[in-house]
Amino acid sequence: MSIAEIRAAIEQELAATPEFYDFRVESSQREGTLWRVTLQAGQAWAGGKPMPQLMLDDSFDGATAWWGGPPKGQAAVLAVVAEDDQLVLADASAPPPALDGLIRLYPPRFLQPLAQAWADDAWAARAWAARAELAAPRRLGVAELARDAYGWLRPAQRRAYGLPQHSASFLWGPPGSGKTTTLGVLLAELLQQRPEARVLLLSTTHTAVDQAVIALDKALAQKRREALRASVRRLGTRFSAAAYEGREHLLAVRDPALVAQLAKAEAARPRGHDLAALQAWQDRVDGLRRQLRSASLAELRSARLVAMTTSRASYTLRTLRELAEGDEAPFDLVVFDEASQVSLAQALALAPLGRARLHAGDPQQLAPVRRSEAREAKVWLGRSAFGEMPRARAVLDDPQGPVALLDEQSRMAAPIGELVSALFYDGLLRVADDARAQPAWLARRARSLDGIGPEEQVRIEPVEACGGWSAHHRGPVRPGSAQAIAARVGRALAAGEAEPAEIVVLTPFRAQRAVIRQALQAHELSHLCAQVRVSTVHKAQGSEAPFVLFDPVDGRQPFLQTEDARRLVNVALSRAQAKVIVYLAEGDAQANPVLGQIVQRLRLAGDTRPVRPIEALARDSGFPRAAVGLRVRIGRHVGEVARISPDGSELWLHDEASGEARRFDVGFLRRKAGAAPA
Repeated sequence: MSIAEIRAAIEQELAATPEFYDFRVESSQREGTLWRVTLQAGQAWAGGKPMPQLMLDDSFDGATAWWGGPPKGQAAVLAVVAEDDQLVLADASAPPPALDGLIRLYPPRFLQPLAQAWADDAWAARAWAARAELAAPRRLGVAELARDAYGWLRPAQRRAYGLPQHSASFLWGPPGSGKTTTLGVLLAELLQQRPEARVLLLSTTHTAVDQAVIALDKALAQKRREALRASVRRLGTRFSAAAYEGREHLLAVRDPALVAQLAKAEAARPRGHDLAALQAWQDRVDGLRRQLRSASLAELRSARLVAMTTSRASYTLRTLRELAEGDEAPFDLVVFDEASQVSLAQALALAPLGRARLHAGDPQQLAPVRRSEAREAKVWLGRSAFGEMPRARAVLDDPQGPVALLDEQSRMAAPIGELVSALFYDGLLRVADDARAQPAWLARRARSLDGIGPEEQVRIEPVEACGGWSAHHRGPVRPGSAQAIAARVGRALAAGEAEPAEIVVLTPFRAQRAVIRQALQAHELSHLCAQVRVSTVHKAQGSEAPFVLFDPVDGRQPFLQTEDARRLVNVALSRAQAKVIVYLAEGDAQANPVLGQIVQRLRLAGDTRPVRPIEALARDSGFPRAAVGLRVRIGRHVGEVARISPDGSELWLHDEASGEARRFDVGFLRRKAGAAPA
């Protein structure tokens, strides 16, 4: 491995990421100063290659549109109405194409600044040197932070205080474990106890940056550390203005009234169908944001903690480097929040900005997005820094070590949390003691929904068949499960068991998302059903709701057979607080390992049959066939013997804890039991 390999990975990803996309136009209609362009379904090309399955999504927001005419023209993509295959264009220099014309979209190229960073030989050498410290962090010789300021922290959260002592560290926060709160408290104490320390806080999205900064501000406010609150800056203008009402001191702008105006304007965004209103809204918001562009070098130099997105840090890397004196790192600590979604190449490129680097996130949730299938791209752009994290149990158990695993969660009801823990966290994640002790917390997680009682928090809802590919919707769909979901949601809303905002419907595929939305809109209670959030799982990380309905559509899909799909299922299940309902056909569980695990774990839950030691069975002449269907113990695993190989040399045990089918060698089991060979 070398710097050259990282450069090659970036080139491979750039090559696999089309510079432009072409769509055939169905119609173009002018509305005021804007244009609404409807595209023909299935008529799309990526980099000149046909891609009939290509669908519009939010990634085209902010793209540049171009067409060859006559007359030639260009415009900015103001909004995308994905369900209707529509673009809303602003500032068009000429009328867009009409029926059967072609329009070309150029999305933002976020990889370019990363390529430039690694092309700088001196900087690349410093970034490469940071890689070795991920697996073997150095102790920095700085004093440990005192741990007594926030007495309500859980034991595992307190362990995070030791992380800044290491040149590289990891705050591993599974779903609902309070990772953002822990990060806020940790940074509050670091600013308090190390008066000279400066911190760069980065996250993957504007929303995630806002959440992390506000968590820090809350921690500082709790201890009335007003001077420190004034030393924190959230740079950039793409923040959620409403989140900063009463916290205007966090922004580079010094005009609270302007922030309030922006918050009010953003909250009044019209739907994409009303173009005149959308244009007026955009003009107003843009005007307010232009007044907020005051994130200068002076702000960077004066603040103790600066927060921005990782993309902005890459684009402004040269400016950030100028903050340093000589070859010193300009910051004492660089924090990568939601670090599991930051590629290893990007994390290393920004690592030299800090003397120490802290990675906060969860490697069992969504990974960085990657297009290229080349080996180098998979290694450097498809993995995060968590892929290099020390994983030995001794490291996880070391209270002074570089990894702090938050092992208590207070989001999911116990049965949901136990399922998630067994499937994705080796049983290490459990419901927090303080949550179990709160009657109100327990009551909020013991709710009924459409005939599913409060005592049942995980339900497999059978459907007749797996989904299939739809040329019309350009993706996998399953109308039967969409109709079943709409019916259940409608009954629950009609009965008053839930508000629309309390129900979230998740699916891996945008095509099925559209089908589910259509089913909800067609329901007789469409005025309520249409308010229910329907989302792809990728858009759901970081959210939660009392009720989650998950439709994987087709477990046979190649995408759902990958490691990325395991993370996706984890995200889907772990959004639920009180109840999760998974819609599965028999073929889904048979074809998909993780879906099969869910089915088997629920099937074996509460099995009261006596457990028989495998040693006793292995001595019998009928072994292993006589063991099929029995509940047995093999080592530390308890479960049901599911099947044996045709020649009787292997058997499979469905593990009760995880639902996983574990394979064992029959000869080994016989020898261990002291039985004669068969």
